[in-house]
Amino acid sequence: MGTPFVRFDLTVVDGTTIADFYQGLFGWETGPGAGSYQDWLLDGGQPWAGTVPVGALPAGRWIPYVAVDNLAVAVSKAVDLDGTVIRDKVTGPAGTSVIVADPGGALIALFTPAAG
Repeated sequence: MGTPFVRFDLTVVDGTTIADFYQGLFGWETGPGAGSYQDWLLDGGQPWAGTVPVGALPAGRWIPYVAVDNLAVAVSKAVDLDGTVIRDKVTGPAGTSVIVADPGGALIALFTPAAG
């Protein structure tokens, strides 16, 4: 099986400062975000991560998105394993996700891509 991670979010207070940091440190390209994303982190012009403003989630958290076959089943299983739903289902152009915390508090987004 290939890597289950399909993309990442980084929660930020100021996306510009964070983008400048990672561009200076690793040479990661940045581009203007869309929707709730302040900026994209790009590889060859393709976004692989986005900076999102803090809200219900604390600042400074990397949130990996993991593709699942059935979102409802994956969320139910996470809760059965003592996980906690942190952000209910959100649907965007790329697909639908639910953010859960594991029993230790680490965040992960369960994700089903949009058709097509």
